[in-house]
Amino acid sequence: MDIELVWPNKDQTLYASGALGYEWLTDGDKRRSKPLRSSVLDTQDKGSSPFENVLAIGDGMDVLEVLTADKAAMGSGIRLLYIDPPFNTGKTFRQYGDSLQRAVWLSMMRDRLRAVKPHLAPDASVWVHLDDSEVHRARAIMDEVFGEAAFVASVVWQKKMSRDSRAAFSTNHDTILVYAPAGPRVWKTSRNLLAKDEGLLQNRDDDPRGPWADAPFTAPGFRANQQYDILTPAGNTLRPPRGRSWYATQRTFDDLLAEDRIWFPKNGSGSPRLKLFAHQLRGLVPFSVWGAADTGTNDDAKRHLLELFPDREVFDTPKPESLLERIVHIATNPGDLVVDLFAGSGTTAAVAHKMRRRWIAVERSAQTVIDFTYPRLQRVVRGEDDGGISRQVAWVGGGSFKVVHVAPRLGSLTGRAQPAALQRALQEQDARAPLIIRHA
Repeated sequence: MDIELVWPNKDQTLYASGALGYEWLTDGDKRRSKPLRSSVLDTQDKGSSPFENVLAIGDGMDVLEVLTADKAAMGSGIRLLYIDPPFNTGKTFRQYGDSLQRAVWLSMMRDRLRAVKPHLAPDASVWVHLDDSEVHRARAIMDEVFGEAAFVASVVWQKKMSRDSRAAFSTNHDTILVYAPAGPRVWKTSRNLLAKDEGLLQNRDDDPRGPWADAPFTAPGFRANQQYDILTPAGNTLRPPRGRSWYATQRTFDDLLAEDRIWFPKNGSGSPRLKLFAHQLRGLVPFSVWGAADTGTNDDAKRHLLELFPDREVFDTPKPESLLERIVHIATNPGDLVVDLFAGSGTTAAVAHKMRRRWIAVERSAQTVIDFTYPRLQRVVRGEDDGGISRQVAWVGGGSFKVVHVAPRLGSLTGRAQPAALQRALQEQDARAPLIIRHA
C-alpha cells in the first residue's frame, strides 16, 4: 500500500493487561514471550465429536495463541470470522465501557485481525460490524491487514425502526464490512446464495406442474446465433432489444416452447419470459442493504434475551439471531468453523450451534460470560431456547462446548477474574452440570 492510516504507537503491539486494560509492547520487550496461562472448565462428555466448540474467557489475541495447537478446536481453519467489537462511541454501557483512546482502539482492532489472519481457511470471509464512529478508519485497517483487493462489500443493516426526532439525522443503521482474503471473485464461488421466497411464485397459466417464477429471455451483448425472430401467440414478431440477444439459440427456444417453459405476458403479445419452477430457482445474490423485516433489529434481540433472562437487566447491545443467521448462511456450510472474538451475549455462537456449525466464542468480560454468554449457550444445548431462529432451523437441542479461561500475559487478575472464582460463579449458573477445573 502506498497510502496508510497512521497513529501513535502503531509500530508496537497492543496486548491485554489485567482484567480489561491494554498495554503496548515493542518487538524487543521480553514480556511478549511470557507464556500464557490457560484453564479448562470441562462441561461436556468427551468423545462425542473429534471437534469441540469453545467458549473462551479472555482476550481474542491471547485465546487464538492458546488454541493454535488445539487441532480439535481449530480444525482445517476458520471459515467465518464475525466480530461486533466495541464501536468506540464514547458511551458507557452496563456491560462495558465504549470509550478508548483512538490509537488504542485502532491497535486493538488491527492486532486482533492480524492474529486471526493465519488461521483463516482459503475460502474464509471476515465480517466486522460497526457504526459510523470508527467504520471509515476500520476499513483502512482492514485494507492494510487483508489487502484492498480483499474488500467484498459494505453491508448496511437497519438496526431499528423508531425515529429519533431530536437528532439532526435519525441514524437507524450499522455497517458490516465484508472482506475475503481470496478476493470477491474467488469467494463468490463458495459463498451461498439467499433462498428465493417460494411464496412469491405464482401459477398464472394454471400449469399442472405448479407455481413458477419468471425471468427475461434475453441476455446482454450481441451473439449472432441468438438473433432470430420469435412469433408471439398474439401474432407479433419480436427481435431482441438493441444491444442484447435472446437467452438461448433458436433450437433451445423451440425445445423450451414445446415443454411449456416460455410465457408471453400482456395476453400473449409481450416479450418472452422463461418459466422457473421451485426446484430450478438458483437463489439470490445478497443485496448490500438489509432491512429489519428480513434480519431483525436490536429491539428484537433484546426481547429474545428478556425471554431467556427475565430476572436480570438485558444486555445493552445484542444483535438479533436473524441477522447472524443470514451471515452464517452466506459464509459457511454445516460443520464449518465460525469464530467471534467479541462474543458479548453469545448470539454468534448460539446461531452457529443451531445451524450445526462449529464455533469459538471469545469474551473478555468474565461478568458478561457469567450473566449471559454461558447460561444462554447452555440453554441452546439443552433445547431450552425456542426463540430466535430455533423454529426456523428446527432446533431442539444437542451438542456441547467447553469453557476455557486464558489469563492475560500482562498484569494480574483479581476477584471474579480468577479461575477458581469463575468456576464457582459458573457452578451457580448451572448446578445441573458441575464444572471441574484443570490447568493446562
